[in-house]
Amino acid sequence: MSGWQDFLAARDIWREPLIASIVAGALCGFLGIYVVLRRTVFVSAALTQLSTLGIIVALILEETMGVEAEHAGVQLAVALAFSVAGALALGMALHGRRLPGEASVGMCYVLAGALVVLGANRLVHAAHDLNAMVFGNAVAVPVSDLVVLALVAVVCAAVHAFFAKELVFVSFDGETAAALGFDTRLWNGLLFLTLGLAIPVSARALGALPVFAFLTIPAAAALLLVGHLRRAFVVAAVIGVVAAAGGYLTSWFWQLPTGATMVSIAGLFVIPGLFLRKG
Repeated sequence: MSGWQDFLAARDIWREPLIASIVAGALCGFLGIYVVLRRTVFVSAALTQLSTLGIIVALILEETMGVEAEHAGVQLAVALAFSVAGALALGMALHGRRLPGEASVGMCYVLAGALVVLGANRLVHAAHDLNAMVFGNAVAVPVSDLVVLALVAVVCAAVHAFFAKELVFVSFDGETAAALGFDTRLWNGLLFLTLGLAIPVSARALGALPVFAFLTIPAAAALLLVGHLRRAFVVAAVIGVVAAAGGYLTSWFWQLPTGATMVSIAGLFVIPGLFLRKG
């Protein structure tokens, strides 16, 4: 009982991180349905790497030029710029004819990963901050980051609410959509834009590893549990919320790494789906 009393007494510490975890879990879980069904898991991995690269660039600027990146919001702004630009570029590459889309995504992922390693090697004072950002340590989320995350979530929700039919149609039956006159490049670009917006703000709060996991595991679990696409979106978002909130609370009480705990709890939801499908 004293554990819960201490937890409630410390609400000024965990309030923003817990809310950010819930919002990011729902957002990534929902978008993950597109990622999994379109077989573009590597796209989310590449965008996560690009987002991390943007944060590293901001941290290097902070160290070498004395820019107060953490306070001025430079980290998040640069991460958003890298992620959105990468999302739009990858969206175009997947519809290109000169190279297979998988090759473009693979090159982006590998090159961004290499630059992340090189950039991290240049960091001196902020190396420990980078480790938390990559592996997930949602223990201190500023109110400003939470506001940006909430705004991005609202924008993404509005886009997918108003253009749900077009995005679903173009995503899962692109050839028919193109034959009927839909601008598939435009709608795919809009979808990738929402991914490019969601990933860096979520990674800023949770870390790159949990975000990549929440873009795949809740969606996979939802698709195993339910057969209706619309329900799958809802179930994936709910799983993302439960895994994020449950992971945060478990890590708090058991003193475990936050990001890894969130990912592990998300993975538990896949097990009943596997048994249901097998039956």
